[in-house]
Amino acid sequence: MIYMNKCFIYRVITILICFIGAEYFINPMKCYGENEKILILYDKSKEYGSEKNLLSALVKSQLSKEKEINIAKININNSKDLGQYNEIFILNIGEENHSIEVLREELKSYERKVDWIKKSSELLDKKDLKLKAETYFYLDNVTPFNDLNNLIGEVDYLKDKGIKFFIEAAPVFVNENLKAMGRFSEALRYAQANGGKVILKFPIINSKGVNGTDTGGKIIGDKLKEAFKNYTNYWIYPVGINADEEFLYREDLKNILESTNTLFLNYNEDINIDIDNYEIKAYTNFIQKVDLNDYINNEKISGKNAIKIESNCNLEEFKNNVDKVLSKEINLIPSNKMSTYIKFESEIKNDNVRVFFNNQEVTQDRFINAEEYENAVNKTINKENPIKEDLTLTNRRLEIFSGAALIIFIGILIISRNIERKRFFK
Repeated sequence: MIYMNKCFIYRVITILICFIGAEYFINPMKCYGENEKILILYDKSKEYGSEKNLLSALVKSQLSKEKEINIAKININNSKDLGQYNEIFILNIGEENHSIEVLREELKSYERKVDWIKKSSELLDKKDLKLKAETYFYLDNVTPFNDLNNLIGEVDYLKDKGIKFFIEAAPVFVNENLKAMGRFSEALRYAQANGGKVILKFPIINSKGVNGTDTGGKIIGDKLKEAFKNYTNYWIYPVGINADEEFLYREDLKNILESTNTLFLNYNEDINIDIDNYEIKAYTNFIQKVDLNDYINNEKISGKNAIKIESNCNLEEFKNNVDKVLSKEINLIPSNKMSTYIKFESEIKNDNVRVFFNNQEVTQDRFINAEEYENAVNKTINKENPIKEDLTLTNRRLEIFSGAALIIFIGILIISRNIERKRFFK
């Protein structure tokens, strides 16, 4: 009986130690299914005399399906293992040649689906390339130079109409400590607290830098990281990136765009693409921005898209544009329903309607004005969100409680051992 009691105590203590170790030293893991991989082989990206880029249109249709894409020219010998792809698209706009004949022979051993597209009508008419439209509301062109009182009025109007929206914020990487930046950030925090999710706009790229050198990806990436940090310091938490369509095909910008799973794309059908071999990762949320008039007049729009409404206009014009959207009885999907991820040194996740900054919840369910923000920052050395401090205190209390429980069990073991020893020597 005495031996069994000791064994029981030892087992309880062992289980407790394992439990505490699992809680503190093992990180939770998430499992995700692999995205489908497709191969697009092409000879030309545009039909003769046409401005529309068919290759980019095909790429966007597949990115909307959360697929990983490999692009290669037909006349380039890439020696690819075709078996690794779930589907192959052949964009054969040019004339038949020897490369096409060789390709046909290679594809005879491929047992999955192959789509041959020889003209734009075949691409547009393919029913399996179309998706049921998922539409979001996007407040476009928001900068520190906008009328901020007008911006607050726009946010209030969207809230009154029950619209949870995305709001684009221009990158700010200079003069971030000026009062103007503080006022702009206050307006963005107001938007966050009233149904808005911030999207970080890509910096404007000039062909040449200030010293006449090319504006490369590293310079652009550093600027974007700086803007990201500046916003998070003001408790603004971007959930995705907005970029121009042609940036999808720039090798030096790939790492920047792959820092997020949420990409809003500025539409441009007249881009030029001439790449030999290129890969584009799958995006969980790949969304094309669409002008209001284009959306209303185009009934063929499909996939994930966002109706963009200009913010930098007078309030009455903005209200009329919103009313146009609502009059079409468009089923707008709330912005907080989207699971997002973005990381530039620090990371932000939006999951199940809650926002997390470096795994600490920072969801703003109420508006934090400039005075409250400044008071909180002045009280913290590291300028972190007070929500994080509260969670840290809670974690500390849990550690103390767990430690105390462990000490109690060890005490029980010692007492039990002394009792047994006294019984033995009686």
